[in-house]
Amino acid sequence: MKTKLKWVVEFYVDPTWVADGFDLTNERAFDMLAGDLAWATDAELDAKVIERPDQRLIDKLQGVVNVT
Repeated sequence: MKTKLKWVVEFYVDPTWVADGFDLTNERAFDMLAGDLAWATDAELDAKVIERPDQRLIDKLQGVVNVT
């Protein structure tokens, strides 16, 4: 298998969008990438979120109950 080339991407998202349900997970990042590379196979691409807000903050903004 060939080594994949690497991009590191930063997203800045207003908390309003997070409160409305946005959360960039590895799966969502992969889906975004796969949308642009629709003919790629799973072996040809991958996605990994390097850094993200604390899950407790995301939960709080999204109104998840029992947030510590």
